[in-house]
This record gives sequence, structure tokens and C-alpha cells, in this order.
Amino acid sequence: MSTDNAALSLLSPEERQGIIIKKVNAAGRVIASALAQEFEVSEDSIRRDLRELSDAGLVQRFHGGASRIVAPALDFHRRETLGAGEKHLIGKAAAATIPEGATLLVDSSTTVLHFVRNLPATLSVRIITTAVDVAAAALDHPLAEVILLGGRLSKLTRSASGAGAIEAIHSLRVDYCILGTCGIDNDLMLRADDFDDAFLKTIMIKAANNILLLVPSEKLGRAAIYQVAPVSVVSTLFTGSRESSILTRIQELGVGVEVVSHGEGV
Repeated sequence: MSTDNAALSLLSPEERQGIIIKKVNAAGRVIASALAQEFEVSEDSIRRDLRELSDAGLVQRFHGGASRIVAPALDFHRRETLGAGEKHLIGKAAAATIPEGATLLVDSSTTVLHFVRNLPATLSVRIITTAVDVAAAALDHPLAEVILLGGRLSKLTRSASGAGAIEAIHSLRVDYCILGTCGIDNDLMLRADDFDDAFLKTIMIKAANNILLLVPSEKLGRAAIYQVAPVSVVSTLFTGSRESSILTRIQELGVGVEVVSHGEGV
């Protein structure tokens, strides 16, 4: 037993829980078996720690571990008003990269909505989406062909999900998927607040030759509940954030990163 581990094994449950909280806040989540090994206590003791921390509202438990508390998702219209300036710049920068005649599979996202609104009026494109607000915005574009895929509508995402939408997307091969995200966690995984939305995003990614990811600053480092895909699947990430540490790690995966400022990429 090392000196450090010996000291850890002598901690009281309260002291151990204090360290666990710091680990959860730093990493986003912890695994019970790894904690048991680190503290040299039983997994039952760690599970009891996590249960007590969860009961106190300090962590969110999952099978085999715990994660940061995730704030409830805001409704679509409330999200649309938050950070609208940054979202406009991100959408405009991404829209400027779309070539003539491209077919776009467009996600439901308030930032993606700005992308659609900023597509050049002279650009001929085909827009396929499950999102009613995206489809409505695309109808205002003079040269866009708009295809709305049907299914059960979610009040949270204001988009269709279910077997019909999934089957339709499975049959597609498009030039670009324009994707929003509820968060990119510290393990560089794309995440979503809604299970159906997470699954639909996964299918959309597989249907596209290029993935453009639109990420407002507050989404970097956010650990939403459901895993979508590793950020390495993305072709280019657009953001207004200058959080160099996480952006550098993303670039090291081969993902293009465009940081927008005052309407221009930096």
C-alpha cells in the first residue's frame, strides 16, 4: 500500500465524500469501482457515499457511478433568446461554408436556426429536417427546397422522432449534417438532454459526408445526460468560445475549429 493510498483509506466517510465531490466537479463523472480502488475501501462503501451525495442533491447517480447535476433543459423559445448574438455569428460563419447545390440534413437547435436564417439568398440548397422551426425558417429562403420528415413531435426539441423519422434518415446520404449539441463533456463526447434527440443525432451523423457542429460557448465542457458520439466525428466545429484548452484538444483529434468574433472567423 502506498503512503498516499494508506492516508486515503483512513479518511472518514465525510472526508472521502468531500474529495469525491471535487472529482465529480473536475471530471464530470466518477466510476464507483475506480474510487473503491483509489480509496482502498469496498465498492459498497463508495456506493453508500454516492447515494448519500445524491440524496443531498450534490451529484446525479447512474449505474456504476455518479455525475455532475444536470440543470433541467429550458424550453426551445427560452433557449433561443440566450446568447442570440453569439449564435447569430456562429450560424453566419457556418452558412458561409456551404457550396451551391448541397443537400443538408439539419438538426433541431436554436443555433442551427441561425444557420438556416443566414444561408445566402442566392444559394440553391436542399434542406432536410425533422425540426418544425428549421423547416419554417427554410421556407423563407428563396431557393431552398425543403423536406420535413414526420413523426412524433417533442415539445423540448420541437422536432419529430420515432420510427418514421429514423427510417427516413437511415435511407439518406447527404453532403452535410448541420448539428447542434447540448454539450461537449470533458471526455470530448457530444451529449444531449433528451434520449430521442440523442439517438436521432447519432443517426443523422451516420447519414452525412461532412458534419458541421455549431457550439455556443456555454456548451463546451457541459455534461448533458445522454451520449451522442465522440467529437472526432465532426468535420468542422464553429464556436464563439476562446476556451483554448478544450479547443486545442478537439483540434488534436483532426477536427477543424473556427472561432467566430465580430462576424468573422479567427
